[in-house]
Amino acid sequence: MKGYISVQLWTLLLLFITNAAVAGDPAKITGKVTDKKTGDPLIGLTVLVSGTGKGAATDVDGRYNIPVQPGKYTLEFKFMGYQAKVISEVTVTAGKTTYLDVVMEEPSSKKLQEVVITGTAKQESINALLTLQKNTSTVAQVVSAEAIRKSPDRNTAEVLKRVSGASMQEGKYLVVRGLADRYNQATVNGALMSSTEPDRKTFSFDLFPSNIVENIIINKAAVPELPGEFAGGLVQVNTKDIPSENFLTIMAGTGVNTGTTGKDFYSYKGGKRDWLGLDDGTRSIPGVFPATKNEYFDNYTTEQKIAVSKAFPNNWSTFSKNAPLNSNFQLSGGINKGREGSRFGAVLSLSYNSNARNLETYRGDYDNDGTKLYDFNDRKYTKNVLVGGLANFSYQFGKNKISFKNLYSINSTNATTIRGGKDYPSETDMKAYELFFNSNRIYTSQLSGEHFWNAAQLKIRWNGNYSSLKQDVPDLRRLGYSSNMGKDDYVANVASGGSATLTGSGRFYSKLKDDVYGGGIDLSRFVKIAGRQQQVKIGYLTQRKERGFTPRAFGYTMFTPSDPAAQQIVRLSPDKIFAPENITDKLLRIDEITNAPDAYKASGTLNAGYLQLDNAIFNKWRLVWGVRIENFEQSIRYNQDGPQNVKTKVTDILPSANLTYQLNDKTNIRLTGSQTVTRPEFREQAPFSFYNFELMATESGNSNLKRSKVTNVDIRYELYPRSGELFTVGAFYKYFDAPIERFYNSGAGSIGLTFLNVPKAISAGAEIEFRKNLDFISGGKENFWHNLTVFSNLTYIYNKVSFEKGKALKERPMQGQSPYVINAGLQYEQASTGTTVNVLFNRIGRRIFIVGNDTEPDMYEAPRSLLDLMVAQRVAKRGEIKLTVSDILNQAANFYQDANDNKKYDKGTDFLRISTKYGTNVNLSFSYKF
Repeated sequence: MKGYISVQLWTLLLLFITNAAVAGDPAKITGKVTDKKTGDPLIGLTVLVSGTGKGAATDVDGRYNIPVQPGKYTLEFKFMGYQAKVISEVTVTAGKTTYLDVVMEEPSSKKLQEVVITGTAKQESINALLTLQKNTSTVAQVVSAEAIRKSPDRNTAEVLKRVSGASMQEGKYLVVRGLADRYNQATVNGALMSSTEPDRKTFSFDLFPSNIVENIIINKAAVPELPGEFAGGLVQVNTKDIPSENFLTIMAGTGVNTGTTGKDFYSYKGGKRDWLGLDDGTRSIPGVFPATKNEYFDNYTTEQKIAVSKAFPNNWSTFSKNAPLNSNFQLSGGINKGREGSRFGAVLSLSYNSNARNLETYRGDYDNDGTKLYDFNDRKYTKNVLVGGLANFSYQFGKNKISFKNLYSINSTNATTIRGGKDYPSETDMKAYELFFNSNRIYTSQLSGEHFWNAAQLKIRWNGNYSSLKQDVPDLRRLGYSSNMGKDDYVANVASGGSATLTGSGRFYSKLKDDVYGGGIDLSRFVKIAGRQQQVKIGYLTQRKERGFTPRAFGYTMFTPSDPAAQQIVRLSPDKIFAPENITDKLLRIDEITNAPDAYKASGTLNAGYLQLDNAIFNKWRLVWGVRIENFEQSIRYNQDGPQNVKTKVTDILPSANLTYQLNDKTNIRLTGSQTVTRPEFREQAPFSFYNFELMATESGNSNLKRSKVTNVDIRYELYPRSGELFTVGAFYKYFDAPIERFYNSGAGSIGLTFLNVPKAISAGAEIEFRKNLDFISGGKENFWHNLTVFSNLTYIYNKVSFEKGKALKERPMQGQSPYVINAGLQYEQASTGTTVNVLFNRIGRRIFIVGNDTEPDMYEAPRSLLDLMVAQRVAKRGEIKLTVSDILNQAANFYQDANDNKKYDKGTDFLRISTKYGTNVNLSFSYKF
C-alpha cells in the first residue's frame, strides 16, 4: 500500500521488541559522564564498581552500562587530566535500572592531580542536572531526558509549553518571545527540518511522542555550529537511539469535547482509508477526464465535455450522526543488547490519534464607517487523524556509533462546513457548503555516525538525511446559494456563459511533493592552552529542497440559465443539482478553470560552513564565538505568458559571540550577540492563488519577497539553587531588516491575502522565570508542601515596525508579535504513590493576525486565557491512569478590528471579524509499561 509503512512490518518489529522487553534485563547501573565546564561527554573514561571487579568505559556519547546484582555499591570514576571521583550509596533494585549521571572537573592546579572527590549518588544526580542546565553555550533552555521522564507530557508540543517565553498555537506551532511561528526553526537529530505545513512556514511539534525524545534544546541566541535561520528560537529535538533499558509501553485513551460530544455531527461519504488519514482513490479526478485544461478546451467536442462531466461523482450530500468519541493509541518499545565494547539499540513507536470537533464560528465584515457588510455563521465539523511511526536503530562499537533513524507521520483533516448568513450590500441571504479532505504525509530518514580518533583527540560527527512531504487535497467541493433577503428562495451560484468559479460551485484538486536531501559533517578537537582546555570546531552543512505543486480547479456552468428547467435545477439541494440527468448540452457541464501560473516547481539549495572556538578564560569565563557563512539559492518556476523563473541568491556572513561568567557553582551571567536570517518559504513567493473559504479571501504569494536579517543581543542572569529549581532574569533586543508580514488587502469588492516586506522593526523585551519547590513551608519535611512545585515565566516585549518618512502608514507591532507571554503552573508529584497533578495557565497579549493597508484596518487576535489540568495516578506498579482537561475556561478566540484604537477588544464597539469557541477537551488514558 503506497504512502505508509505496512502494518505487518511494524507488527513484526514491535513483536521483536516485546519479546526482548518482557524478557527483561538484569539490574544495572547506567549514566552519562560529562565535563563540568562545557557539558561535553567524556569518551573512554573508566568506571569501576568497587569490590566487584566489574567496570566499563564510556562510549562516544559518554555513556556507560554495568550489569550488577541488587544491592548498594560505590563507583569510582577515573579519567586522565581530571580529578577522580568516588560515588557511594548507589542503590540497585532487582529488575530495575539505576541512573547515575556524573560530572568531572579538571584540577585547579597540578598539586591537586591526586585529589579524589567523594560524594553520594543523590548529591551527584543533583550536580549532573544542574550542569546540564548551566553548560549550554548560549542563551537556551534545556529539557533533559530526566525532566521528560518525570513529566506528564505526551508529545514535544506539550513539553515546549513549559519553556520560558514559549507558547503553542493550535496545540502544535511554537511561538517564542511572542514572535510568530515563521521566525522559528527546528532540527531533528541534528538535521535541519523544512516546514511541515505546505501553506505556511512553521513546524508541527506534536509529531513526536515524548517518550521517544532524549532531550530538547531551545536556543534563543545563535552559535556558529547551528543553523542561522531563526529569530525567535531554534528547537533541537533529539530522539532516543540506544535506550538505557529494554521497555515496552502501551497506551490507549478516549475523550470528549464539550462543544461536540452529544451533538449532531455532519459528514459526507468518504473512502475506506479515511480513518488512516489517507484517501483510497474515492476522491480522485475521473480517469476519463483529459490531463490538461488545454486538451479539454481545444480537443473535446461539446458531447465529449458532457460525457466526461458526467464521470464526476454526485457526492455532494451530507448527513448527520452522533459525534464520535476522540481516541488515541500508542505502542512504543526499545531494546538495548550487547556486551562490553559493542551494543545494539532500537526504539520503535506507533501512535494513532483521532479527534472530532464541532466548531461554531461567527464571521463579519464592516465598511470603514462601521456599516455592516455581512454576517455569517459557520458550523464546521472536523475529524483530525494523526498517525505516527518511529524506528531508530543504533550500533555502538568502541568509540564509534552508527545510527539509522526514521520517522513517518500522517496528518489529515476531514471537514464539512455549512455556512449561513446575510450579505447586506446585495440584500441577500446566503448559504454555502464546503466538503474538504487534506492529507499530509511526512517521512524523514537519517544515517549518522559519531567517531572518536584517539590518537588525534578528534571527534567526528556526520549525517546524511532525506525527508519527504506529500500533501493531497482531493476533490474539495464548494457550493453557494443566495436568496433575496427574507424570501427563502435560494438559488445555487452556478455560473453561466463560460465564467465558472471555484467560489460559487466547483471542485478543486491539488498534489504537492517536497523532497529534501541533506548532509553535514562536524570536526571538533580539544587542545590545552595555558593549562586550560579549549575547543576548536569546524563543520559543513548542505541541503537541497525540491517541490512540485500541481493544482486543478473546476467550476460548474449552465448552458441556458434562462431555461425553465435550469431555473428549477439551481433551486435543488446540493445532493440533487449535479445528478447525471442534469449534465446535458442544455443544462450543466463542468469546465476546467485552472490558471497557468497556479502550477509551479521550486528548488532551494543551502550550503553552510562554520568555524567555532570554545575558549575557557581564567577560572570563571567562557567564550563561544566564531562565524557561520550560509549561501542560499532558490528558484520558483511557473508558466505565465511563457516560462517564468523567480530566482533568489544570497550569501550571508553570520557572526556570533557568547560570553558566560560563572559567578559561582550555581550562577551564570551571559551576554550574547549574533546575526541571523529568516527566508521566505516557497508558498510565500509562489504566484499560486487560492480562495480561502474560512477567511473569504484569495491567498497568493509575492515573487518580490526577500530574506530578512536579524541582529540579536541578549543578557541574562541565571541561578540554579538546587535540582529542579531555577531563577533567571534577562533582557533582549532584536533589529529586523525587511521582516516578512502577511497583509490583508481589500477593495473593489475583492479581498486578497499576500506577503510583503516592511522596511524595518525592532523588538526589545525582558524575561523572568522561576521554578521553586515549596518544601521550605514545612521546613524540609516530606509532606504535601515537599511535593508541590510552583513555576512561572513572564515575557514582556516592546515591538515596533517603522516605515520610511513621508509614508502614511503608522508605526505598529509586527504581524504575529505579542506584547507579553504568561506561563504559570503548579505541579504536585508524590513518588511513593505515583500521583501527579499539574495545573497550567497560559495567556498571550493581543497580536496582529493580518496587516491592513491605507484604508483597511489591521485585524487583531484578542488575548485568550488557557487553563489546563492533568491528573495522573500510577496503578498496578507499572500502569498509569491519566486525566487531562484542556481549555477549561473555553474562552472565545476573537479576531477584530480596533474601531476606537484603544488597544483592547471592546465588545459591541470594535468590529468583530471572527469569533470561535473550541470547547473543553476531556481525555482519559491508560498506559502500561512492561
